[in-house]
Amino acid sequence: MKTVQIITLTLACLLLSAAAARAQAPEGAQTRNLLRVGWGDSMFEQLVFYPAAGASGHTYTGHIFADYRRSLGKVVSLGAEVDFQSICWTQEGRRLRNYEFCVLPTVRFTWLDREWVRLYSGLGAGMLAAWNNSDDGETLPVFDVNTIGIQIGKGHWCGSVDLGLMVALKNVHHIYMAGSRLVSVGLNYRW
Repeated sequence: MKTVQIITLTLACLLLSAAAARAQAPEGAQTRNLLRVGWGDSMFEQLVFYPAAGASGHTYTGHIFADYRRSLGKVVSLGAEVDFQSICWTQEGRRLRNYEFCVLPTVRFTWLDREWVRLYSGLGAGMLAAWNNSDDGETLPVFDVNTIGIQIGKGHWCGSVDLGLMVALKNVHHIYMAGSRLVSVGLNYRW
């Protein structure tokens, strides 16, 4: 669990850094930047992938992520996201652990922007690095589709819930994610 603690601490430092940067901004400045930290489910891995492979005794961190966005106007914002997931399981009497780390440039389209509520959709495409304790790691493309997201809050702090999916596969026999992170929640800071 040491890796999860380091990632959680890093994400908390990012959020506090954004808050400190906002404290130095002039009063009434437009909020064009957003930093979000959050967690997403590992439903695909839990219900489909690892049980089908004959594995048992799963433990999951879920997707721990952070993203930064910069608004280009009222509708479009560009950003980058990092995502980490760890899965531990037993197969043929051996305890295995898999790590996945993703980096994705993203674009988001806001289609409803009110004082307390924003509705949006988004896309991301990047690279996934995966490794485990039984073989060498590998990298492959990863895609993130956010079909609908809702951001609720006024001022600098707000929360968000997204429905979408992440996909990363080498071929039909070598799948990392094919419906992972269906639901994710985040704490956001705008400045």
